[in-house]
Amino acid sequence: MTAELFARLAIYSTQLGVALLLSYLLWHFSRIYRQSYIQSWFFAFIAFSVYQLGILIRRDGMANLILDTGFNIIVVAASYGFAVFLLRGMTQTRSSLISISRQLTTNRLVIGSLLVGILTVVPFVIFDDLANWRRYFQSDLRLFLMGVLLLVAALSLWHQLEKSLGQRLSVVTMLIWGGLYISFSVWMMFSPELGIFAEYFFAFKCFELLLICSMGLALLIWLQEHERNNNMQLTKKTLYLDKHDQLTGALNRDALLLQLDSQIQLQEGKPVHLLMLGLDKFKTVNESVGIKQGDKILRLLVERFSSSIIKPVLIARTGGDIFALVIKDINNDKQLQFTLDHITQLVEKNFVLDTGILQLSCSVGFSSYPEHASTADALLQKANIAFHQAKRIQNSWLAYQPGMEDETTRLICWENDIFYAMEQSQFVLYFQPQLCLKQNKLDGFEVLVRWQHPSKGLLMPGQFLPYVEQLGLSRKLDVWILQQAIKTIQRWQQQSIFIPLAVNMSPLHFQQEGLKAKIQQFLLQYQVPPQMLELEITENTAMQDMEVGSNHVMELQQMGIRLSIDDFGTGYSSLSYLRQMPIDKIKIDRSFIAEMADNDSDMMIVKTMIKLAHGLGKRILAEGVETKNQLELLRSLDCDSIQGYFYAKPLSEQDALAFYAKCSNTG
Repeated sequence: MTAELFARLAIYSTQLGVALLLSYLLWHFSRIYRQSYIQSWFFAFIAFSVYQLGILIRRDGMANLILDTGFNIIVVAASYGFAVFLLRGMTQTRSSLISISRQLTTNRLVIGSLLVGILTVVPFVIFDDLANWRRYFQSDLRLFLMGVLLLVAALSLWHQLEKSLGQRLSVVTMLIWGGLYISFSVWMMFSPELGIFAEYFFAFKCFELLLICSMGLALLIWLQEHERNNNMQLTKKTLYLDKHDQLTGALNRDALLLQLDSQIQLQEGKPVHLLMLGLDKFKTVNESVGIKQGDKILRLLVERFSSSIIKPVLIARTGGDIFALVIKDINNDKQLQFTLDHITQLVEKNFVLDTGILQLSCSVGFSSYPEHASTADALLQKANIAFHQAKRIQNSWLAYQPGMEDETTRLICWENDIFYAMEQSQFVLYFQPQLCLKQNKLDGFEVLVRWQHPSKGLLMPGQFLPYVEQLGLSRKLDVWILQQAIKTIQRWQQQSIFIPLAVNMSPLHFQQEGLKAKIQQFLLQYQVPPQMLELEITENTAMQDMEVGSNHVMELQQMGIRLSIDDFGTGYSSLSYLRQMPIDKIKIDRSFIAEMADNDSDMMIVKTMIKLAHGLGKRILAEGVETKNQLELLRSLDCDSIQGYFYAKPLSEQDALAFYAKCSNTG
């Protein structure tokens, strides 16, 4: 009897030691690889260790009934827990079974195992009549069900078996292990006197120990193979991303240059055309429909290029919304014209998005081998120059021409000069007075900008603002003008001059977030009340995105800032939108004022605009008033205010202050 007890202790202790060793190894690997399936296997062998430890500690007929019941529940729950956690870990390695593994959370499996343990043990403690069935449910049936779970796991993996030693060894081990549990449990069901077969029981436990070692080894091999495969896939992905754009799958710039050089060598002097294509106003589109929808547009565009009848030999994404297409097998200008038209049509074709249908346009610049350059790098450079030139002159496409570099160089010089002008305050503010017709007094000033260039003299807006827009510096210049205007209001307030200033806001700046915060910062910094500032936005800017535009206007009005629509009549406002837009003033564009005295149509339009504005509760101002006749006509039409050369030209700050003083004295 002592020898048998020693043998039992030896076999259970060995199984416990092996299970704990495997648990430690899996815990160590789980900290390194951070994979959920390793954690599941770790929990499985922890459960097996608890199962073995419970058997070692538990004794039949323990004096404390509660303690005995508790040990039995733990042993049964841990044995089931081993099987289910082992099964979950294997499902987590398969993408096809990932949805199942997500349902089998750790908490659910632990609670489920404990409930099974309680249901298997507690009824036999409460009801004495069930005592004869205790061994059947707590031992025989448990082993049988564990065997079934292991067989199910093995058979489910067998159908998706990969070329992996670890997986094959795991499946074979589970098949043998499941078969062992089922056969041994059936044998025990029909062997009421198990003690006389002690040698068979020890053989079973030794075989079980061998299977534990085999399963541990198989899982460790599986783990290493799985991580090696992941590393190989990661390496392949890295190599792919080294040559391709992650978002669209198109080539990146470096891969384009490399493959374009190869194409040039293969052509042996035959034409190769490099098209540089950029979407027009894509940043505005991206902000209006959202980044995800913008990304979808870029992916769809690459798909259109790839499946088109033109069949570019290379497609690359070289920038945010800029693509490069390499076209060959074009032998004459007519074919080239057809290609360019087809490419632009692919871009202009409607995009069906979650937010609705969207239509885009593009600009294309291209260069050709061997006409313009003989290397990929030079071709790309010249195509890029042609592209930016096409953008500047708003052409749908443009071929590279010698001398275009000079225009690019000139633009770079303008950029440097504009930055320097802002730093050195070479930009100066001019102020055009606005006359209130009803009270016949100065109503305010519109802020205009001039450039006091050190070598070119005083530059008008038309001489430098186009370059500001091309260089994307409109927002930066807006901020500079806004800050200078608010500083001017502060300076005038210190001289007891309280008159509002109206500042034009570029469409791009008004549509972007952060304008409200910047204005608040300046107003607080210079201690200027918001009522002294008016912002002018163009009609198209206000109406382009009604919801966003209304929100921006509402936020600014809540701060106390007045807003007006500039150049009214040149855009595409609907009356319902104009009624909803919370603006203070409408400015009639000068083009309607110029001919109103001699053109009945213009007169009727101006008259209608004034009535419309008053009907909507808005004030109205006429721009470009240059004659007394125009002034009197507008007064008779009940126009609220005017500005123009007849009343006063744009004035320097010194002259504006003198003009204000003169008006005050006259008043």
